[in-house]
Amino acid sequence: PYPPGPKPLPVIGNVFDMPRSKSSLTFTKWRSLYGPLTWVVTSGRPFLIINDYEMVKELFEKRGSIYINRPRHIMAGELIGKSGTPLTQYGPVWRQHRRFLNRVLLASVVKRDYGPMMARKTIAFLKTLLDRPDDFLLENRRLLGEIITDIAYGAHKDDEDGGHDYIQMQVDMGIITFKTVQGYWVEFFPWMKHIPAWFPFAQWKRDALRWNKEYNQTRDYLFESVKKKFVSGNKFCAVLTHENLANDEQVIKHAGFSFYRGKPSSPCYSMNYFLLAMTLFPEAQARAHAEVVAFIGQDRFPSVEDRCADKMPYLEATILESLRWNPPAGSGVPHLPVVDDFFQGHFIPKGTTVLQNAWQIGRDTRYYANPTSFQPERFLKPDEKQSRLIFNPDVLNPWDWAFGFGRRICPGRDLAMQSAWLSAVLVLWAFEI
Repeated sequence: PYPPGPKPLPVIGNVFDMPRSKSSLTFTKWRSLYGPLTWVVTSGRPFLIINDYEMVKELFEKRGSIYINRPRHIMAGELIGKSGTPLTQYGPVWRQHRRFLNRVLLASVVKRDYGPMMARKTIAFLKTLLDRPDDFLLENRRLLGEIITDIAYGAHKDDEDGGHDYIQMQVDMGIITFKTVQGYWVEFFPWMKHIPAWFPFAQWKRDALRWNKEYNQTRDYLFESVKKKFVSGNKFCAVLTHENLANDEQVIKHAGFSFYRGKPSSPCYSMNYFLLAMTLFPEAQARAHAEVVAFIGQDRFPSVEDRCADKMPYLEATILESLRWNPPAGSGVPHLPVVDDFFQGHFIPKGTTVLQNAWQIGRDTRYYANPTSFQPERFLKPDEKQSRLIFNPDVLNPWDWAFGFGRRICPGRDLAMQSAWLSAVLVLWAFEI
């Protein structure tokens, strides 16, 4: 039998039950009605929603070779950008993309090669906040755009190349990517992709054609600019081009652009949620600020070399608590089994879209007491021998689930956390929020 779930309608199934926004809240409600596994079908397309950490870990990690594929994405994939790594079907191209991404986004590479650059850009971000505090959301997005653009193509904010703003181009691509993964009806009724753009009420198709053109033009322009400049160093496309790691230029082009155009989720949203938490919970802000100032002092800016959990444990715990309190990808990124599977007496057919509810995991009382409260100290415990705070290994670390699972785990998670840490420590050091 399939897992339990809401009763489907004839033919269309659970189309009207499946949320198009705030899906994490609906999935959490289903948990209370149907248990940790919920089964829904929309127009013949099956979905399995998992609201339990151990179950997600069992399927996506222990059975990772089965749940390694991605579902079909009509809007973001087939109509706009077919070769982005996050949406790529499992196979040789995905493995090649992934190998490239892992190479340039290793934790050691992030700290050594990108850390100083990220710190400089974040310090400049502080000045922007001081001058224009009301523009925080836009400037935070542009900060992420600057970092990603520098890593991917070696392009900088002050570069002049035919009047093109590399940073704004990245922001625009991120916005397009974000829009295309929203709940369009074409995802539930794939035949709709054949509707002509001139058809009434087909604004989504006209948007898709326009975004596809922008996608292709931006990707090709950026790659050609790298080839002309032949950027040296450990920039993403420069590494691939210099070392000739792939004979297929299209693979190099798509892998680099996949990283560049990624939706502004992890670092950007993490920082937004962190500052929201600091605003709502001033006691936590004051304690984190005092710890930062006590360790750093007021005569210099914090740097990546200052990141040491032993020296600023409450700051690290505050960032983790923010990640638990509002994970950047609440309903996670979908997985797809490549073969039929059985789990806890339930049949999961090949091709089922499987979603993990990260938002619910962060509020599971089995792992987090008083989950609706913002309590960074939940991750800490006293070290009686040295009279200091250390991390509590008995509390589930959000790092273990907030960035995905298994072979499809986010390859940029180290970059996301380094960026979030730099933004948090510098903002707390400089401002009272």
